[in-house]
Amino acid sequence: MRQSLQARCEAQILNEATVKTGHSFEYESLIKLAALEYTNAGRAVDADRLKECKQIIKDEVGIFSNFRGHMQYLVQVKMALSDDPRAYFEGVLGVYDQLKAGMFVPGELVAMAAMTIYDNCPSEARAEVVAKTRDAYAMIKEQHPFLTGEEDMALIALMIMAGIDPSQAAAKAEELYVMLKDSFLPGSDTPQAVAMILALYDKPAAQKVADYLALFNACKEAGHATSRDKAAAIYAAFAGMDADPAELAAEIGEVDDWLKKQKGYGAFGTGASVRRVFAATYVLEDRKDGSAALVGGTTSAVTQAIVEELLLILIAIILASIVISTTSHSNN
Repeated sequence: MRQSLQARCEAQILNEATVKTGHSFEYESLIKLAALEYTNAGRAVDADRLKECKQIIKDEVGIFSNFRGHMQYLVQVKMALSDDPRAYFEGVLGVYDQLKAGMFVPGELVAMAAMTIYDNCPSEARAEVVAKTRDAYAMIKEQHPFLTGEEDMALIALMIMAGIDPSQAAAKAEELYVMLKDSFLPGSDTPQAVAMILALYDKPAAQKVADYLALFNACKEAGHATSRDKAAAIYAAFAGMDADPAELAAEIGEVDDWLKKQKGYGAFGTGASVRRVFAATYVLEDRKDGSAALVGGTTSAVTQAIVEELLLILIAIILASIVISTTSHSNN
């Protein structure tokens, strides 16, 4: 394993141990995702600041809030990494209130979408992004009422923030979905999630689909692929990279083998499929930090820095969806 990738993995393990203090009964995947926010920021976990943020959440919302379940650990980290934790949380709550309007029983992944918008959108544009996200969500749900759930809302928000209007978002997602669906089990919602991710890039649709499947199949042949459920969407995050699928699969496999020996990544921790999501994530982040070429661009003239931030958020959305969607799937 190259030095930078090894260092990233080791920093992640240290951050996980600190985040886990006081959260020993939480899902391993969510603890690792929370730690990943620190690792990506190049910072060590501050346990005392996390505790302060936990108290702020308790002060601001009730016990049945969507910010007091699985999302609590993620929002605590985002608050702790911000300059003003209370202001950050209040800002996210404001976006959440707009986003959930009209929903019968909004779930935790609506909270994830609110954080995605708050983190990546200027304050003056948030209301418009929320409105367009809701419009695009309604259009996509009309196309696929049984496949579309609130776990898709954050992915839709990414498309909107990339400059795709609601009707284009629905059309692009549908075009890619049709090309992907035969590679998954009938009725799977994974190809729709993959389609929303691939829609962020300007490459021809057929090329994006071929590249995605090539990476998944390369990992499968190497014995290091995720299952074909939502976890498989992680490979779509590599759509902007110009790299050989076999080379990427070898790196992912190397990290997978290393992680398997670490606490919390075995059969009684994350399990093999989710461990491989993290392995792919660490490879993606290390290559991006190493200035590996991101090609294809997004569908709008946003800066490279914004593209990279969107990719970071995208990874968080996928990992959160894997855990939360196993316990609740909303049809709002």
